[in-house]
Amino acid sequence: MQNVKTIAVIGASDKRNFTVLRELSERYQMLLFDKDPVALSEIYDSLLANNRNVTIEKMACATDASWEADIIILSGFCINDEETIQRIKKVATAKIIIIMENDDEFTKSINNKLSFDLVFPHSKIVEIINLNVDENAEKEFLLEGHDSYALDSVSAIFERMGFNTYVSQLN
Repeated sequence: MQNVKTIAVIGASDKRNFTVLRELSERYQMLLFDKDPVALSEIYDSLLANNRNVTIEKMACATDASWEADIIILSGFCINDEETIQRIKKVATAKIIIIMENDDEFTKSINNKLSFDLVFPHSKIVEIINLNVDENAEKEFLLEGHDSYALDSVSAIFERMGFNTYVSQLN
């Protein structure tokens, strides 16, 4: 039997990532956290409305969600929220952290001077950039990172969900 992975989504209310969250929830246990409880409930309800058999839990604490997860996704406000980053940093050691970037520019850190590799030195960072601006277009993602295992793992997850990925391993 295959080991089911648990994915924590920190900043789950970013609606630009709903398609990805919906596909992930079909295949993995999901732990959702957001500072906005109303927006979190909306995303949670939308995911459950799509499929009642999914395993999704709303979490009141980013640290608890991250601690329980095999993979952590940072999305929305959380990408640049220093308080949230510092809280999950303690429990993110050796885990894959996916930075879901939706803007045209690459996110580089909470203060735009350090890379996430320096913020999370003992984690495997994969930055994902959504290459499509059109909601109806086939989803394509650019994956960047230093760790080949993490890049391959995240690419395989996204490819199984039917998305196209382009991988760029940084030296």
